[in-house]
This record gives sequence, structure tokens and C-alpha cells, in this order.
Amino acid sequence: MSLDEHRDAFLEGLLARDSARARLAVQAALDAGVPIPDVYLELLQPALREVGHRWAMGTLNVAEEHYATAVARSILDGLSRRVPRAPKDGRLAVVSGTPDELHELGTRMVADFLEADGWEVLLLGPGAPAHDVAELVESEQPEVVALSTATASVLHGVVELFGAVAALNPRPCIVAGGQFWTAETSAAALEFGADLVIHDPRDLVATLQERIPPPGLAE
Repeated sequence: MSLDEHRDAFLEGLLARDSARARLAVQAALDAGVPIPDVYLELLQPALREVGHRWAMGTLNVAEEHYATAVARSILDGLSRRVPRAPKDGRLAVVSGTPDELHELGTRMVADFLEADGWEVLLLGPGAPAHDVAELVESEQPEVVALSTATASVLHGVVELFGAVAALNPRPCIVAGGQFWTAETSAAALEFGADLVIHDPRDLVATLQERIPPPGLAE
């Protein structure tokens, strides 16, 4: 089976509300040699985006969308334990949804990719209030704050949080990610205070290796 076929089988399991079928699709991909990072980004993520699209179009209700998310979260928990993690190298990142953002699996994936590269990660999950996130960032002084936004309805909190974190001294590198930031909207993230707009965690890790290398590799 191709990766597309594994993804389709996973999605079909979610839509049929058959968690065993969804899990078997993921395991079949792993058994076929698909690396865990590819399972994250080429299997789980696109299928969940399709679930979200169907909810937005009204073909799935909230309960059905929540069911699919819960199954995917459980699968992600198991995969996360199998991701090899480099020894901590002293770099710290805060990863969070923006205020009122309820989608959390994307932030979990980003955290796993950063931890695999040696980062210490404070994962906040769904979006906490802007003041609380900024207060935590000010206290912990991470090198990076990665903020995920999936829905346009939370934009007010995005502006508030980006501005609050950008005003801190020392100022961390602010990375915007999530489905809301498209080719048309990404410029707004930079105007709000983000330094980078990156959607793929692999690109994020590579970019940060150059921008904020581990202390022992810094010039």
C-alpha cells in the first residue's frame, strides 16, 4: 500500500467511528516502514485536516469531530513515546495555541519534533489567555515561542499575544504556525510581531538549527 492508501484507510476508520480500524491503518504504515515523522505529517495531519474541513462544511457535527480528534490524540500519544529524542542541549521553547484556540494536536507534533532535536519544550496545548502565556514566557525566558492558530475567530487573541511576547526583554524568536496562516495571511503574522511563519515542523527544526544552534555549536 502507498502512504496515500494508508492515510485513506485511517480517515475511513475515523469517519466510520471505528478506532480499531484507524489504529490498524497507522500500524500498517509503520509495519511497511513509514517513518514516524512521516506518519505524523503525511498521514495523521492531512486526515485530521479533512475531518476539520468536513466539520466546517457541515457534513460532520461537533461530536463526530471530537471523536476523531480523541482517537488521533490517543494514537499520537503512543507514537510520541517511540520518537527518539536527542539529549537536551540547553535550548528552551514554549509551544502553545494562541488564545481561545482549541486545536492542540498540531502543537503536540511541533513539540515532539523540537524535543527530538534536543530542545526542552514547555507545551501549553490549547490557547491560554495572552497575559498568562506572556507572563510564563517572561519568567522562563525561552529562545523560541511557537504559536499555532487554526481558526480565524481567535484573531483578536493572536494580535494581543504576539504583541505581548514581542514586547518582552529579552525578546524570544516568535514563530507562527497553523492552518490560519496561508499565503494570503502570513504577512499579517509578521506585522503582528512574528519573526517566522513556518508550517512544517521539519522546516522549523532546520531553520532553528541555523538561527539558534545548540550552545556547543554556536560560533
